[in-house]
Amino acid sequence: MITSFTSMKGGTGKTTITGLLANYCSLILKKRVIIIDIDPQGGCTSLYLGHEAREIIDGKTGPTIFNVLEAVRENTNARALIAKALVRSPYNEGVFILPADYRVTSLMSMGETPELLRYALDDAAFAEDILVLIDSGTSPFLVNMSIAAVSEQVFVPLMLAVQNRKPTADTIQLVLRQRKHLGGIIPVGIGSAKWEESLMDSWSERLKSTPLLADATILQGIPYSRILIRSEWVSQPFPERLMPVFEKISSAVFNGKTPIPSKPPEKESME
Repeated sequence: MITSFTSMKGGTGKTTITGLLANYCSLILKKRVIIIDIDPQGGCTSLYLGHEAREIIDGKTGPTIFNVLEAVRENTNARALIAKALVRSPYNEGVFILPADYRVTSLMSMGETPELLRYALDDAAFAEDILVLIDSGTSPFLVNMSIAAVSEQVFVPLMLAVQNRKPTADTIQLVLRQRKHLGGIIPVGIGSAKWEESLMDSWSERLKSTPLLADATILQGIPYSRILIRSEWVSQPFPERLMPVFEKISSAVFNGKTPIPSKPPEKESME
C-alpha cells in the first residue's frame, strides 16, 4: 500500500505525521515500512538517518531518490537501484528510507512528468504487506508527484491558521485532478479554542458540500507537543498520548481494516 501526507504549505506537519505513522505501524502494528523522501530538504531522511543524512541529501553519497528517478527517465528498470538505495534506520529496524536529494528539484526544469515516481514504484513492485509512505516537498510538481504515486488515498495535514486555507484547498484540488481519493484532513497542533472548533466546522461543511469529497473526513487532530517539535520521538518508544490518534490514522490509511502483522523485517531486502 502506498500513501502520502502532503500539502503545498510548508510547516504543516507532513514529515512529523509520516514519521510518527511509520513508527506506529512498525513498533505497534509490526508492519514493515518504507519512506520515500522526495522533499529536497530531506526531513524524513534527516529524522531517520541522523548524522549520515546531510551528505546523502547533498548528493555526495548514494544512491538516492534522484538517482532512481534519473534511471526511470532513461527507461531503465529501477528495481535493483531502489533495493540498493534503501537504508535501514538506525533508530527503528522496521523502517527503511529511500533518501532525499536536493537535485530532485532539477526535474521540474527538465519538463519531466510527475508520473516518474509512480513508474519507479511500479518497477519496485514492493510486497503488498509493506506500507510505503511518501514525504513530499511543497512545490506543486513534488506534491503532484507524491499524489500520482499513491495506490489509494492521500491525506492532507492542516496547521490551524487562516493563511493555510488556500494552499490546503489547492492541494485538495490536485488530489481531485489526479483522480485519487482524499482519505481525510488531519489537523496539527490543535487545542480546544473556540476559533479552532469553528475552523474545523467550516472545513467539514466544505467537504460535505463538494460531491467528490463528501466521504472524506476530518480525522482526530494531533495536539501540540514539545516532543513533536523537537522530534525526540524518533528514537524512543511510541508516545503513549498519541496512541489513540495514530490508531485512528492508521485505521483510515488501511481503510478501516485491522492490519495483519507482518513477519519480522528481513535485513537483506524489503521486497
